[in-house]
Amino acid sequence: MKNLATISAVAVALAISANSATAADYEAQVQQLVVSGVVEKWVGYSFLSGIDNGDNDTFDPDHESYFTSGQSGRLSLPLGDMLSLQMDADNEITVNAFRDDTDDDFSHAFGFGLHLSARDPSRGLFGVFGAFGQGKGDDNEGRHNFWAVGGEAQFYTDNVTFYLQGGYLDSEGVDVDPDDGPKDGLHDAFFVRGVARWFMTPDSRLQGEVAYANGKQDDADGSEIGRPFDMDVIQWGARYDTVISGLPLVGDSAVFIGYRGTHFDTGCCGPDDSARGTEHTIMAGFSYHFGGQSLLEFDRVGATLDLPTFGRWVAAGEQLD
Repeated sequence: MKNLATISAVAVALAISANSATAADYEAQVQQLVVSGVVEKWVGYSFLSGIDNGDNDTFDPDHESYFTSGQSGRLSLPLGDMLSLQMDADNEITVNAFRDDTDDDFSHAFGFGLHLSARDPSRGLFGVFGAFGQGKGDDNEGRHNFWAVGGEAQFYTDNVTFYLQGGYLDSEGVDVDPDDGPKDGLHDAFFVRGVARWFMTPDSRLQGEVAYANGKQDDADGSEIGRPFDMDVIQWGARYDTVISGLPLVGDSAVFIGYRGTHFDTGCCGPDDSARGTEHTIMAGFSYHFGGQSLLEFDRVGATLDLPTFGRWVAAGEQLD
């Protein structure tokens, strides 16, 4: 009987030890960077408000509301215990891209990005990024290529992520009339963006963000005043993500709803000479991600870096001109 009790005690101790080791191994595993990715698709509706031409009568869109849609994909690859490389691609296209009458209307934007960062999943991240792409905001000569570089950092608490970006953005027109100059899009600009993500549960998230960009629009050759105009972009937004469990055929599904507001303002010689307007976009979509057992875990170890809507900002310069 003594031997049986001794053997039982040893077995229980070994089981507890094994379970503890398994838990410790799991904790160590989820705190490591992993190969991860996400694909998102959304549809939405945009409308304009606060349109003001000033004295120049330059911003007169043919359509003040339109349907829009977008998709994006991100892939993160670990390069070591703390270093990772992430690649981005995104696209937004509106119904204006298929219309004939699109003076001063936003048509489409797309972009590609690359992030190199060092991350401690329990504390935060810092890194650098670069991006390039295109935005179109008029029916003719409205396409502008852009490129951007900057730095970024994240800070983690138990259920909140703080995300900060900043850098430089430039652009140039594609196939433009040489007499008009190649710089109608937002260019020679600096920008800053802040994001906060609050995880109410591991699989539900509320996100808010605000961004600001200041640069030039037009150039000395195309401007009425012999120098570039100043241009400001102020953007704000909110988004709610959750996972709906047990849907027929598709199973667990990550879905989201969101809002994006963007104010564009091109200044000339005073408040009365500024062209300005605000675009509001309401969207709903779904996402699929791998690498991370929940939205919260994916946020700390996965492909959760993203980029400002550079293509949309650049396109607005042509609209306001």
